[in-house]
Amino acid sequence: MFEFLLPTGSSHDVDLVGEYYRRDKILQIAGGRPSDDEPLRADIKVELVPEPDNPHSPNGDAISARVGGQLVGYLSSADARKWSNVIQRITASGATAITNGNIFAYNRRKWDQSGAQKTEVELNIRVGLPEPDMLLPINVGPLELVSILPWGAALQVTKEEDHFEHLFEYVPVRGEGMVVLTMHRLENVLRNGTVKELVEVRLDGERVGQLTPTTSQHYLSTIRHAEDMGKTLGVWAKLKGSGVAAELVIYGARATDLSDKWLRSMPVLPSFVAEADHYDVPNAYISDGPSARTSSRGPRQASSGQFGGNQSTYQVGNKSVTIGDKQRRYSPGTYRVAGTSAIVIFAIFGLLFAAIPGIGPILTIGVIVLGVIVNLGQRRIAKALEIERGLS
Repeated sequence: MFEFLLPTGSSHDVDLVGEYYRRDKILQIAGGRPSDDEPLRADIKVELVPEPDNPHSPNGDAISARVGGQLVGYLSSADARKWSNVIQRITASGATAITNGNIFAYNRRKWDQSGAQKTEVELNIRVGLPEPDMLLPINVGPLELVSILPWGAALQVTKEEDHFEHLFEYVPVRGEGMVVLTMHRLENVLRNGTVKELVEVRLDGERVGQLTPTTSQHYLSTIRHAEDMGKTLGVWAKLKGSGVAAELVIYGARATDLSDKWLRSMPVLPSFVAEADHYDVPNAYISDGPSARTSSRGPRQASSGQFGGNQSTYQVGNKSVTIGDKQRRYSPGTYRVAGTSAIVIFAIFGLLFAAIPGIGPILTIGVIVLGVIVNLGQRRIAKALEIERGLS
């Protein structure tokens, strides 16, 4: 399958869920464990794989995140619903969606019920995902022979105002979108007869602008290399416009930033299937998550609301408490502090309400009772987390 690098740059703005259950594997991928003095950070390439057969996804829109084929987490239910259609379209086109990711891990000291201290690794994985309609090019022409440059710093295209009529045909309703431009050598003859070579950019074969002489020098050698390889060099560009103007900004790695591996292979874009409401993608579910596990300290039930069984229910006293990856981001101690703070804050408000004539005392009692309820809820979450982590 093709590896399709999403146009995300170096941003890591979407949190994965389910990392807690795969800590050992993730730390191995990251190259070790964090020290007590310094957290561990690692940049990774993440494969986004649709799992239409995931038993915890009633709508079949689960998206798993993998590194080198190893499952490290999932997009949350809400994020999967948001991005599933476009990721499935990429997969149905015979490509694997690849994005940039970042692992962040650090040691946190905790205390169990007996007062003994232990150190536990906390970690988080974030991946880059622009809005769904900014992931695929809006070009209408064929791109199968275009080798697109890796993402690079933003550079403005010039003279695009001379080609507004053509650009206007591509401006989406929301006012901006991503296109793939092709880059070509252009001989520019100066008034004194000197010939300067520039870079001309085209959209679906038609000229839409050029780069400045200085900027062109960063790409001319790569264009020649592509010509020698029998390919056309492409670059991601953001098209932004309205009914009266349009502009193009390219995001392509300069010649000095290209790896030998990329220069040797110069991978081309896949042929994307037509946009649709539904795509046929292969089954890909990997059953390695917590849904296959049980706890001797309380019942665990995988919820259909989180992929890979990331929600679990525990019996705390006479109450059932359900926790998910959102709750697992914080320690039990954090929830206990939050509960105590709630009582203090609500008590302060209660004292303020006491000064209200007539209903003041009633409001005071109500607010304090509410603070107690919030405190108990936070403490139940803390207890459920301790049960799950084997701390009690």
